[in-house]
Amino acid sequence: MRVKKDKFWLAELGVRLGPLILGTEYSQILPILHEHGIDIDLSRMATPGKLSIPEIGTELIFSQTNHRPLERIEVEDERLRFGSLSVIGRRAHEIVRLFKVSRKETLWCSNETNMENLIPATLQDRTAQSRKLLASGTLWITSLGLGLTLRDGLIAKVHLCDPIHSPNIGNGSWTKEQQLLSEVREMPAEAITTTQNKRISVLSSLTHLSLVVSIGLLMWWGIALQRRWNEAPDVPAVVVAMEPAVLPNIITLSFNDSKGVERRQSLGHRQFYMSPNIGDEVNIRYLPEAPEMVLGPFGYRDIGFDTAFPYGIGIIATYSLLQLIVLRVSTHRARDRA
Repeated sequence: MRVKKDKFWLAELGVRLGPLILGTEYSQILPILHEHGIDIDLSRMATPGKLSIPEIGTELIFSQTNHRPLERIEVEDERLRFGSLSVIGRRAHEIVRLFKVSRKETLWCSNETNMENLIPATLQDRTAQSRKLLASGTLWITSLGLGLTLRDGLIAKVHLCDPIHSPNIGNGSWTKEQQLLSEVREMPAEAITTTQNKRISVLSSLTHLSLVVSIGLLMWWGIALQRRWNEAPDVPAVVVAMEPAVLPNIITLSFNDSKGVERRQSLGHRQFYMSPNIGDEVNIRYLPEAPEMVLGPFGYRDIGFDTAFPYGIGIIATYSLLQLIVLRVSTHRARDRA
């Protein structure tokens, strides 16, 4: 789907959005949309009187009177323009300043979808009320038929209607305090708390996921390493020296690698099931790419686990530290809110 003309997104307050003129009968809307490259599936009209067009982030609301005229247009698409000014993502004070309206022409609503049953706010703390409205309220400029739904202080949805259909019951007018809060870009307190909690939750989830993924990869790597050592061929070697002579700890072996090169390697006595004697022949193993890393018959039996185990300890320690940090941060946030 492609909207054919950029002028589609130019709003004339109280009158139209591009070719969509307020008051146009429902039967005439579909051909207009089709003309601009938008074909509508009528099954989308699941809610009587509402036509959702998610491809362009717009919802059309029709009156239930005869001929069902278009009563309100709600837009979330970033292409919406007031002249050359983009709207979505801006702060409310920019739009209030643009139209130079008085406080009497503004009205806050906390629920734009049920404008007929709004109850005035009863919050005593005006600053808290202002922050709450900036976080999720809808500011109407009633004389223009313009509603601005805010999300975390930014305009997320625009409502266009005939001024006579603007709400007349709400939560008070636009104030100087709200103007200042919006101008200094202060994030509303509720939005901060919600965002911070989401971030903490995401961080905690990421640490859990990282633990599972890390342990899984480590186990896979350890098993693959063990399999390679199990499949490596036995190589005969001769004991040529032992230190010390009594209860030796270091056993030196002589062997020829796959290229016929004679090599010597010293191993600990724990690499063998039983300590050999000088001149005894024993079997050793090494990987093709590393003949200098030799293991005895007992040493390679658990090489996968022995190699992976220290990394596993490190992963668990890191996970525990991250969880401790998340716990401390969430505790501090809870104390601050209290």
